[in-house]
Amino acid sequence: MMSCTSNSPQGRIWIHRPFEITPSSTATTTNPTILHCPLPKKTPTPPLENRIHHVYQSAGSLALEQLCHLKQEFYKTQFSSRVTREDAESRIRKRTLPSSSSSRGVDVTIYLPKSKPNTKLHGICLHVHGGGWIWGDSQYQVAHRCLEMTDTINVAVVSVEYSLVSTANNGHGQFDPVDEVGATIDWIETTGADELNTKPVYVASGESSGAHLLLLSMLKRRDRPLERMPLASTWKCLNLVYGFYDLSGTPSVCTDGNNSSPICGNELLCMADLYFTKLQEGNHDEHNEKIDRQHPSISPMYADLSDLPPALITVGTADPLLDDSLFLASRYCMSGNDVETVLCEGGEHGLGHFGLQEEDEMGKRAREYTLQFMKRHLEYDTSR
Repeated sequence: MMSCTSNSPQGRIWIHRPFEITPSSTATTTNPTILHCPLPKKTPTPPLENRIHHVYQSAGSLALEQLCHLKQEFYKTQFSSRVTREDAESRIRKRTLPSSSSSRGVDVTIYLPKSKPNTKLHGICLHVHGGGWIWGDSQYQVAHRCLEMTDTINVAVVSVEYSLVSTANNGHGQFDPVDEVGATIDWIETTGADELNTKPVYVASGESSGAHLLLLSMLKRRDRPLERMPLASTWKCLNLVYGFYDLSGTPSVCTDGNNSSPICGNELLCMADLYFTKLQEGNHDEHNEKIDRQHPSISPMYADLSDLPPALITVGTADPLLDDSLFLASRYCMSGNDVETVLCEGGEHGLGHFGLQEEDEMGKRAREYTLQFMKRHLEYDTSR
């Protein structure tokens, strides 16, 4: 990643690598790198009546469902303008995987690189989309980013269509998106590489609530019985982008109020409440009803984080979830794992992935670094 020059006010990207993979497979301590890049544009503050928590508190769940429907229609329009018909027909597949908790299985969207006959791909990237557990999908919302990912690092991308708070159940069993991501992990490890003609090497990526679900799913996979290979020997790295790791609210979330854009602290706390409440609706066990928002099964910040793959944690300084990423990075490192952090000055929630800052220079550079991080870990493994 190169520094850039511009007449715009300059911001900073801090890259901290406590550990770095080297050809000799040793861990070396390095100093933070500071890159300079134009400060990203600031998203205008929306009217209070358009904020998610205000919509829900004033008009209830029906209004929230309508808002989610409008969001999905926007994603479909975005898809048609960002993905060519040829790519949609030849490089994107839908698939339903078996699941132990859902009679309907788990839907995924699979993205493939441009055709390279008789060539094994470098591996598989598990992808978990964001959307505050209330909206988003594995195709219309993220197809352009998943296609970029598969082309850049030469993998098959498997994006999970997990259950959402706004559309969950519908007669199909208990709301458990972590289990649905876990079912996708199982499929990738057991049959995914053979079916998709890839090497049995895996990386994973998630944004916002997707990073939350991804980390919880990886913790469950790590704690499975020992008939499988250890997690960190199979999954080469995790790309965790501005995730929500403490659903009780870190200081930067709780003190933000309605200040930040495109999403504020009060909206994040509302989304966390909706997610936690939906989980509790299906829990009739007397012991489980006592679980609070800081339980390790709800907030990975409070979990045992040992024996996890190397991680890249990315966040912007203008994101209410700033503390979530900084606190998690500290705990991840103290638990004995390799971790890199990328901190983007002026970066809001969505930097490099959605909103006004998706295609800003800083957003593009942050996104590029995440792709190169995953590529580096894949290539290091396949070269041994």
